[in-house]
Amino acid sequence: MSFLSGLTYDSLTSSTSTSSSSASSSTTSDSSTYETYMTLLLTTLENQDPTDPEDVSDITDQLATFEQLELAEQNNTLLSNLSESLSALQGVVDDSAAQAYLGTDVVALGDTAPLENGEAEWYYVLEDDATSVTVTVTDEDGNVVYETTETGSEGSNNFIWDGTSDAGETLTSGTYTLSVSAVDSVGNSVDSEILMTGVVSALDLTGDEAVLYVNGVDVSISDVQGTQTVS
Repeated sequence: MSFLSGLTYDSLTSSTSTSSSSASSSTTSDSSTYETYMTLLLTTLENQDPTDPEDVSDITDQLATFEQLELAEQNNTLLSNLSESLSALQGVVDDSAAQAYLGTDVVALGDTAPLENGEAEWYYVLEDDATSVTVTVTDEDGNVVYETTETGSEGSNNFIWDGTSDAGETLTSGTYTLSVSAVDSVGNSVDSEILMTGVVSALDLTGDEAVLYVNGVDVSISDVQGTQTVS
């Protein structure tokens, strides 16, 4: 019997836990504990009595556990670094895409559009054909300045307003908001989504997501649905 024959797995665990309790959650502590177990295993094997070998299964099981934990930590670190790199790369891609939109007439999610040069333009997308579509334009203060009723087809419908109010007044440039209420032939409501359009005049690349300035309207790059030719 070797001089380690009286040293049990429980005592090894207790000793190791006591010595590393102050930093048990750190990688350094895990590494130190792993090295301690490895040293004890090698010492036990070197000094065991060949006629009465030590049972080191508990220690080897613990070593395997530490190896798995170490590999898991390494994988987590790699994944974390990869995620950070992908986020940084996505930011570069988004910024490049935003710069490409400068001077371009974009179509984006949003119900607010600029009135400039006597024209404001939107698209409204209908889930189904509508026999009656009430289109309402309001100013920045929420006042209704124009309202009309028309028919609409399933899919995208273009609406261009010339800036003339219901009272026949030619309104000044600014931003205006469109709302749509549509019903089908039997009076059932038809769901709709509104898209605005305008020329990108400036960019803001300082935030987590690029913002396009469409003549006074802020548009997140993720809301851009496409572009159209500037007439």
